[in-house]
Amino acid sequence: MVLRPVLFALVGMTATASTAVWALALNEKPKDVTARALVTDFTESPVRAEPAPAEDPVFKTKVLPFIQKYCLDCHKGEKAKGGLSLESYTSEAQARKDRKNWSAMQHVIASGEMPPAASKKPQPTKDEKEFILDWIENSLTKVDCSPSTPKDPGRVTIRRLNRAEYNNTIRDLCGVDFKPAEEFPSDDVGYGFDNIGDVLSFQPILLEKYLAAADKIVTAAMNIPEPIKSSKQGFGAQNILVIPRSAKARDPINKIVFTSEGSGFLEKFNFPAEGEYVVRFKAWGTKIGDAYPQATVRVDGKDIKTLTVDAEQGKSQVYEVRAKLPAGEKRVAVAFTNAFEDKANKKFREMGLERIEIEGPFNPVPPPEPASVKLLLVARPTSGTDARAAAEKVVANFARRAYRRPVAPNEIVRLMQLFDVATKQGEAFDKALRLPMKAVLVSPHFLYRIEDDPKNPNDVRTINDFEFATRLSYFLWSSMPDEELFALAAKGELRKPRTLEAQVKRMLKDPKVRALSENFAGQWLQLRNLKTLSPDKGYYPNWDESLRNAMIQEAETFFEFVVQNDRPILDFLDADYTFVNDKLAKHYGLTDVKGNEFRKVKLPDTRRGGIITMASTLTVTSNPTRTSPVKRGKWILENVLNTPPPPPAPDVPELPPAGQLKGTLRQQMEQHRADPKCAVCHNKLDPLGFGLENFDGIGGWRTQDNKQNIDSTGELPGGVKFNGPAGLRKVLLGKADQFRNCFAEKLLTFGLGRGLEYYDKCAIDDIVKASKTEGDKFSALVLAVVKSDPFQKRKGKRTE
Repeated sequence: MVLRPVLFALVGMTATASTAVWALALNEKPKDVTARALVTDFTESPVRAEPAPAEDPVFKTKVLPFIQKYCLDCHKGEKAKGGLSLESYTSEAQARKDRKNWSAMQHVIASGEMPPAASKKPQPTKDEKEFILDWIENSLTKVDCSPSTPKDPGRVTIRRLNRAEYNNTIRDLCGVDFKPAEEFPSDDVGYGFDNIGDVLSFQPILLEKYLAAADKIVTAAMNIPEPIKSSKQGFGAQNILVIPRSAKARDPINKIVFTSEGSGFLEKFNFPAEGEYVVRFKAWGTKIGDAYPQATVRVDGKDIKTLTVDAEQGKSQVYEVRAKLPAGEKRVAVAFTNAFEDKANKKFREMGLERIEIEGPFNPVPPPEPASVKLLLVARPTSGTDARAAAEKVVANFARRAYRRPVAPNEIVRLMQLFDVATKQGEAFDKALRLPMKAVLVSPHFLYRIEDDPKNPNDVRTINDFEFATRLSYFLWSSMPDEELFALAAKGELRKPRTLEAQVKRMLKDPKVRALSENFAGQWLQLRNLKTLSPDKGYYPNWDESLRNAMIQEAETFFEFVVQNDRPILDFLDADYTFVNDKLAKHYGLTDVKGNEFRKVKLPDTRRGGIITMASTLTVTSNPTRTSPVKRGKWILENVLNTPPPPPAPDVPELPPAGQLKGTLRQQMEQHRADPKCAVCHNKLDPLGFGLENFDGIGGWRTQDNKQNIDSTGELPGGVKFNGPAGLRKVLLGKADQFRNCFAEKLLTFGLGRGLEYYDKCAIDDIVKASKTEGDKFSALVLAVVKSDPFQKRKGKRTE
C-alpha cells in the first residue's frame, strides 16, 4: 500500500510492529509469530478444539434413502429448486459441513412445506418425518451442544470502526460534538448490518480521510482560548449614534450638542471577557442656572455612574468611569440627564460630546475551557512540574483510552518523540500535544478493534477483559468503553456474574444506548432505507418529509422504550401502545394528540400493534405506487420468523404497474401464483402480506383497493388461517419461539460483527432458553448474548 510509509512515519512505529498491525488491519497474515505478538500482549490460556464426532452408519441406511425418495427429484442439478442441490450429501461428514442447509430443511419439513403437498410426488409418512427431524436435531445440531463436545466460538475478522462507531468514539474519546465520519466513504453491509468485519474493507482514500479528520478533531478538541489582553478602542463623534435626533451639530469640532435630555451611544460594543473596564468620554458643558450638565454612563440601560461635566466649550476634558462588566455585546451610552432652559435669558444648558473610549479588560476572568480540554488535559505543567512529564501523562491516558487497553511503555516512547519534535520547533505545551494525539487517531490500534489470536490456529482463546469490555461497549453503545468498564477490566472483575449483570443494566439505561436503536434497530427494521424512499405523491398526497421523519422516530422511540424499560421482546410482535406526534397520530386516525413532541399512546383497537403494523415497516415494504404483499411477506419471514425465502426464479414475470391492474391486488397476485414455478415461494410469502393489505403503501388504514373491498384473510402452509392484521399478529405470537431465535440471531450477529454459522446454533439455543426463563426481558437476552461462548471467545482459524 503506497500510503503506509507516511502513516508509519507519523505514528513512529517500528517496521516490524507496523507491518504486523496493518497486516491484520488489512486481513493479511503477519509473516512471523514475533510480529503477531506485537499486536497485543494480552493472551490467555487456549482451549484446544477436539475433532468432529465419528461417522454414523444410520445416514446411509435411512437418511440417504429418504432424500433420494422425497427430495432429489426437485433438488438436484443446476436448476435445483430454491438453489439447493442435495446430490453431494452422500455421507454424514458432508452433511455436517452444511448444517445451515440442514437446519433450513428441518424447518420446512416440520412445517409441512416440503415436500409440497400440492405436488403429485410421494409424501413421507408421519413416522418417516419424525425420524428425519429427530436425526437432524440429534446428529447435526445437538451433537455440537453436548457438554462433552468443545464448543466452536467462531472467529471474528479484525474490523475497523464503521462510520457510526467512529463518530461515537471520537465524541467519547475527545469530547467534541461533530461527526467527522460523514465525509468517509459509506460502509458496506453484510448479513444485514454495516459492522461486519468481513465486509468492512479498507480503501486507500480512507487513510487520507483519517489523516484529515484527525487534524480537525484534535484542533477542535484542544481549542484552548488565548488569554484576553487589554486593549483600547476609541470612537469619534461621527461614530456615535444619538437619541433624540433633536441633538444638533454646532461646528466641525464639537459635532454633538445636547440642549435637551438625550444620549450618545455605541450600539453594539463587544466586551471580550468578564473583567474591569474603563469607559471614558470627552465632553464640555455650559453652566446655566446653578448647575453644570450631568452625564450618566449606562451599559445596556443600567446606570454605572453620573459625572458633572464642568469643562468649558473649546476646552473639553476627558471623564472616566471604571466598572466590572460581563462579557458580550452591549450598548454603551453617555446620557445628558439634567437639561435646563433659562427662559428669561433664552439660554439652554448644553453638553457637547466629542468622543467615547473603552479600555480593558483589566484582571479578566479567564473564559471557561471547553469540556474537551478538561477531558484530555489530565495533567498540566506548573512552576514545579516538568512540562514533558505532564505531557507523558496526557499522551499515555489518551492512548490507553483510544486503544481501549493498557499501553506498552515502548508505545509511549514513540508517541513522546513526536511531542519532542513539536516542542523543538517552538510549539507551546498544548499545541505540541496535538501531534502525538493525531498519531494515535490514525493508528490501527485506534481505527481497528484488534483481538489477539491463539498461537495455534485450531485453538480457542477466551478474550481478555479489555477486549471483552470493548466488545460489550461497541455492542450496546457503538462506542468505546467508559472509565467504569475500563476500571473493572483492569481489576479482572468485569465478568463476575453480578458485576456483569449490573453493568449490562447500567449500560441499557445510559443515554448512549440510543446507538442501539439507531444502528441495530435502524438496520433490522430497515429504517435507514426509509430515508431514501420516495412514495408517489399522486397516490399518497399526505406523504412529506415530516411524515417520513415521524415514522422513523416512532420505531426508534418504541425500540428505546422496550430497551430502557426492560420490556419483553414479544412487545415487538404485539403491543397495545406506540409513540406518536400530531403528524403521525393524524395519519393513524388517532385523536387528542397535539404538538410535535412524541408521546406514548394506548392504541384504541387491534388494527395496529408491534413493529409489523408500524408505518415505517409498511412503507419500506411497499412500492412507490402500491403495496407489495410479497415484500411484506418476505420482510416477516426474514425479520420475524427467520425463514428467508430463496431468491425468485430469473424467468418469473413481474406484476404490471398499478394503473393496469384489474380488481384488487390480491386477485392479481392469486393469478400470478397459479403458475407452479411461483407457487412454492408465494404460498409462504403472499398470505403474510395479504394480512396487511388493509394498510396502504405508506401505512394508512383502508378498507378498499381499486374500489373493491379488501380481503385480508390468509392461510399459511400447514393450514393455519387468520383474518387481518390482528389475526396475523396472533399467528406470529404463536410462533414466538421462531421470533426469539430470529431476534437472538440478529442481536448476536450485530454484537459479534460476523455472520452466524451452523456451530452457533448451540449458543443461540442457550441464549433463547436463558431469555425465555427470565420472561423474555430485553436485558436478559442481552446478558445471555454477552455470556455466550461466541461473545467471550475466539478461535484462531475459522471453521469451514
